[in-house]
Order: sequence, then C-alpha cells, then structure tokens
Amino acid sequence: MIASPDFAHLTPDEYLKQEAQSLDKHEYRDGDVYAMAGATDG
Repeated sequence: MIASPDFAHLTPDEYLKQEAQSLDKHEYRDGDVYAMAGATDG
C-alpha cells in the first residue's frame, strides 16, 4: 500500500484494517498512507 495521486484517501478505519494485514508498516496522515522506513531495535 503506497500513496499516489490516483489513490483515494482512506478513512482511519480503512487504514487500520489494511495495516493489520500488511507485512510492511505505514504512516497515516490526513487520509494519505506513506511507507515507513525500516528500523532496528537496539
């Protein structure tokens, strides 16, 4: 899931449903979804 000009804005509930099933984590801002950069514990 990535943000693009052709992508419809998501509601918070739609985002949370998709994020729960996604292997990659994303950030939600004003209806747009952005892939988050990787991080490590430590």
